[in-house]
Amino acid sequence: MGSVPDVGEGLGCVPWRVRKLKAGVDTPLSQHAIYHEKQRRELCALHALNNVFQDATAFSRETLQDIFQRLSPNTMVTPHKKSMLGNGNYDVNVIMAALQTRGYEAVWWDKRR
Repeated sequence: MGSVPDVGEGLGCVPWRVRKLKAGVDTPLSQHAIYHEKQRRELCALHALNNVFQDATAFSRETLQDIFQRLSPNTMVTPHKKSMLGNGNYDVNVIMAALQTRGYEAVWWDKRR
């Protein structure tokens, strides 16, 4: 008597819907479908931001790349991967700056302190 998400098409960026296992009838999760982007490549920051804002067009790879370049104009490589090519794996500072462009703020939390 559980429910499972429907499988979407395309790039994995689809609104989630819930399908009842017994009835086989699609039923929306609520009045408004929940938007969810599956992670592709190393673009978890992009997908997380779009999921938070429930909008596929809230941020793009190019937008995050521009923010990265603005934060580190002389740095072409992050400590993890090459971000010069827009491969993703962005630092948390890129996420925080992206939120600020929309008028939001992230609060840094470290439970060790």
